[in-house]
Amino acid sequence: MAIQTATTTTSKLAELYRDDIKINTITSAADLVYDKTTPVIIFLHFWGGSSATWSLVGPIITDKGYPITAIDFRGWGDSTGPDLEDAYSISNLADDVEGVLAEIDIPRVVLVGLSMGAKVAQLIAARGGRFSSRLCGLVLVSPSPATPLTLPADMRDQQLHAYDSEESARFVATNVLTVSYRGDDSNRTLPAFVVQDMLRGNKWAKKAWPAYGMADDVSAGVGDISVPVLVLAADKDVVEPVERVRAEVCDKIPGSKLVVIQDSGHLSPLDKPEAVAENLLEFLKEL
Repeated sequence: MAIQTATTTTSKLAELYRDDIKINTITSAADLVYDKTTPVIIFLHFWGGSSATWSLVGPIITDKGYPITAIDFRGWGDSTGPDLEDAYSISNLADDVEGVLAEIDIPRVVLVGLSMGAKVAQLIAARGGRFSSRLCGLVLVSPSPATPLTLPADMRDQQLHAYDSEESARFVATNVLTVSYRGDDSNRTLPAFVVQDMLRGNKWAKKAWPAYGMADDVSAGVGDISVPVLVLAADKDVVEPVERVRAEVCDKIPGSKLVVIQDSGHLSPLDKPEAVAENLLEFLKEL
């Protein structure tokens, strides 16, 4: 473990492969004596999110001495992406994450992915390669399975237009993705960045997940993942219900551990950030 004094946060925009792909990362770490055994936690967001998705969880983790890096996928947050319809596949996103990690001089990494980000994390862990020796743990939060999902045409069309306007994005955020911010009697206000992130995604990033990303089959090798895996489902998640997470994610990854976050919707880092952080910290202690 590291010895903590204060916390420093930095932002970096890295050009990968070509000048129209720039990936933004937000890194927070204690000003610490680093012993090289403390893993760096890499946060991957959901479709419609950004590095800010983890802003309620991150400080709890850094307060315990763990450095974190939150990544904006191409086309989301402050990252840029190509003006190409087919350039936002799960494989493309995984390549970007590995490109970022190639520039970070750290021996141990834990990937923490939410929803679409969890599908990306599963692919990275499953395909091994240059990154496999550094990966020491995997945390999948309300994960989209690595297997393909094809929506009925009407549901697909709804998702394609989910982030068309502030009104539609706010409805999705409060009535589909979370449970803590709905109704006039809610005592919590949806963080402004949630809707802002949904709206600022570029047009191809917004379309990619419902158009073909969720149908990507990246399951090859998932059954061979050998690092410890924690899966966090949510009891009120209508996007990835507990039973589907159990059957399509946990049962596909031998030895994975399932924990169900109570009173939370799909975006548990927003609904129940303390519970997510607590379970993540417990997992990290065992690595």
